[in-house]
Amino acid sequence: MRLAPSTEADPSEARAADADPADGTYDAALVLVHGMGEATRSQILLEWAEPILARMDWMTRDQVYGADDACGVRLDSSDISGDAPLISATVTFPKRRTADAAPGAPVELVTKRLAIIEARWSEAFVPLSTAQIFRWAGPFMWRAVTRMLRLFWATMVLLPWYTLIEHPRMPRKRLALRSKVLTFLFDLVRLIVGLAVYLPVAAFVLVLAVVLTPVLPLISPLLLIPAFKKAAGDVIQGLAGSIGDVTAWKETPVRASAMRLVVRDAVERAKAFVGDGDVHVFAHSQGAAVSTFTLFEEMDPHACNVRQLTTVGAAVSLLGREQWRGRSDVYTPVQNWIDRRAGQAHPVAWANHWAIWDPFSAGPIADRTDRARERWRASYFPRLASSALGPEEHAVHNVSQPFLDHSYYYKNTLQVVEPTIRNLLGPDLPGPSPEVAYIENRLNVINKKSLGTNMIAAVVIAVLLPGIAAVSAFFTDVIAVVASPIAWVGDLFNGSDAAPDVVGGLGFLHEGGQLTGWGWIVSSALVAALLIWLNQVITGYVERTLLWDRCPLSVGWWLALTSLPRLLYVVGAAVVVWFAVDQWAPVAPEWQPLLAVGFVIVTAFAFLEARFAPAPVVVPARTSEAEVKEVIAAAAEPLSLSFARRSAAYGALLAQRRTLLEPVGPWATSWAYLFHGWRPKPTAAVAGAPKRA
Repeated sequence: MRLAPSTEADPSEARAADADPADGTYDAALVLVHGMGEATRSQILLEWAEPILARMDWMTRDQVYGADDACGVRLDSSDISGDAPLISATVTFPKRRTADAAPGAPVELVTKRLAIIEARWSEAFVPLSTAQIFRWAGPFMWRAVTRMLRLFWATMVLLPWYTLIEHPRMPRKRLALRSKVLTFLFDLVRLIVGLAVYLPVAAFVLVLAVVLTPVLPLISPLLLIPAFKKAAGDVIQGLAGSIGDVTAWKETPVRASAMRLVVRDAVERAKAFVGDGDVHVFAHSQGAAVSTFTLFEEMDPHACNVRQLTTVGAAVSLLGREQWRGRSDVYTPVQNWIDRRAGQAHPVAWANHWAIWDPFSAGPIADRTDRARERWRASYFPRLASSALGPEEHAVHNVSQPFLDHSYYYKNTLQVVEPTIRNLLGPDLPGPSPEVAYIENRLNVINKKSLGTNMIAAVVIAVLLPGIAAVSAFFTDVIAVVASPIAWVGDLFNGSDAAPDVVGGLGFLHEGGQLTGWGWIVSSALVAALLIWLNQVITGYVERTLLWDRCPLSVGWWLALTSLPRLLYVVGAAVVVWFAVDQWAPVAPEWQPLLAVGFVIVTAFAFLEARFAPAPVVVPARTSEAEVKEVIAAAAEPLSLSFARRSAAYGALLAQRRTLLEPVGPWATSWAYLFHGWRPKPTAAVAGAPKRA
């Protein structure tokens, strides 16, 4: 750490330092390790460096903590095409005030130089053949499938069950619905819906696995058939490239050692950059398995000043270590990490981020499956923490979609990128109070859950809507309306020849004033594309207002406004399902009121679920029984959204942000006027005011 100089550093000195980075002029270095698949040069470096530095600049320029124009991130070098890519930056930020600091005390600035490099092992060995990869993929697929089903069971069924039995033990004032009866009924509906959804999902996954089991070993021989290779060769080669490194890690110890050597060299290079500074290792997916083995089994992380290991979507439990024939090595990464910490003044900290729908990480990291389940439960209810030891756990929400969650950790600004930045810059970086941090995380979870709810509603609408008779007739008319101008243009340029029958040419889409099967499929695809695109646009805009506005909406206004899109999607899906049932499976009049009540209950639940669903919390690392007791004691009075929004810390921060609010443009001005009570300041009052960032 260095105190900021009074004058700006000479650019020539910065370039000289970058030219000889081994002199230890950096304060911290971040080593990025990619996951499975063929990573190109600088791919993982750009994927993570850009969001990290962008958010870091935003965080360090926050005026609430005393930042001014001198604060922020300055890029010193960005060598992303050389043999050893390197991105370096200088970051300046206001130092965190101590609790006893005077309100008017001058702000002290801190300056740190950061180096970001990558450990890319995808080209460190000769790849395996397609036959080797797919022979191994069949048995391994079942291990991945069973872990995925356990994760889905935990998320869809066990979590509602734990919620159902935990809420009655909580004080009524801590409940979101403020009523134990309503809370019990809501939790019961969640459990029933979760079980009803899990059963068909599990059945589909199992059937798919059964079908793929005999197909995977036959893929390589089938590639010898020219027609098959032409039709599916590119897809199969792409799949082989994605899982080929996983096969090499598990089946070929020599190649696995080559992967670890790349990580080890990158860590040693980072140590040369920082001298006595800190080295941070950040690993995704298979890279997490490679990094944990390298750090805690093959090298001394303290000798290289490794202070932090961050894993995201970690496949540590899934992949374990390489397999030597005839050898049954027991791999215990958590115990290895704890052993490496023993007797160290600066032990390696480990933070693990896993998305709730990521089938590859499939939850927390532990040395045994039962321990992993206990640690998963504590991520939602820390009071239930057991003696299962392990790293700091972050259960996160990426995009609320299975499989896609594994690839989008870098887009999770609040739950993944920000904690990484705080680890890099250290405890001097100021941050929000626990109440404000809880609010930010809770609202972020609500937004991501709304994304998933709206996605499901969009699919339901798209599948059923074209089949309703009136809508089908309307879409048929739309086809005719769209085809008519095309026919007119064709007739205009066709001369004396007969104009082509465009409407008739689209006859496969409609017949007798209704859509055909193909017309239904095409219409469903177009409706789904439109609704899903709108949902993503809305969710992205809501996330930007939540995370990137210097003065975000108050909690009440945010909850009210952001619930409107979810209400439209859910009610729209309910209306479409009602008319579909009335058309294809009409209910007797005497049963219609009961059916209407059921529709109202399910619709209300789908709308409110995102708002009142349990949200995960960060569970501190546990390396001893004493730390487990601390986790349980800290969870005795859990925060809730209603308590946090009424806290003095949140009220003071919101008031301070409103004081610093300076909207630019008519839209921002209107927004500030309506929701923050902002009013233009008199010219005389601001004429001599110092200019702020």
